[in-house]
Amino acid sequence: MDWRNRASCLNIPTNIFFPGTDKQTDKRYWDTHTMCRKCPVNVDCLADALNNNYEIGLFCMPERVRRRFKAKPPKNLFITMRETFTTLDIIAAEFNKDGSLLRKRCLRCNRKSKGFPKDFQNWGGRSHICVSCHIAISNNKQADKLLDREKPSKALPEFDSHGQLITKKCTKCWERKEADQFSKRPQGIGGKTSWCKACTRKNLEQWVARQKSVE
Repeated sequence: MDWRNRASCLNIPTNIFFPGTDKQTDKRYWDTHTMCRKCPVNVDCLADALNNNYEIGLFCMPERVRRRFKAKPPKNLFITMRETFTTLDIIAAEFNKDGSLLRKRCLRCNRKSKGFPKDFQNWGGRSHICVSCHIAISNNKQADKLLDREKPSKALPEFDSHGQLITKKCTKCWERKEADQFSKRPQGIGGKTSWCKACTRKNLEQWVARQKSVE
């Protein structure tokens, strides 16, 4: 049996896989990508798109993501694709009852925001950079570079209404902790380090122990 006959989208109108060709809600585009994530033949679909240089349509991944895959072919397509899909979890999109986007996480400032410009080459048919960050960026080429790189933080920070960090996940132990459990770092998310104080201290102790054993 051809892998296409086992695809989740087998009996679904193809127009939803071509964002911008007709009017669909934000949630409809988002659900399309979620369906591709769970599809039993998503690796076959993506491999076919890469091998045949498809540039239009979803084929498991939006065009912006496939361009990155083509520029640097992954050693293991399944593992790379699975890691790429985690971007959907990090963005954590929420929708209104009418299907319009309520808010999601900006991958530049890491804050939950409402305003995101349309980008039919990206997940959910919208940019991953909020309007405020787009304004702060000097030109479109810089924005494209950030979007094409797409290395989202898995810290999943939460901020208060004043923009102050409340909690985030330590990227070492993966536990969500209060902001005061992280040391100050101006370049870090929320002005804090990626590792919590406990993990940083433990890592330093291990390093000191290794240095002593070498002496």
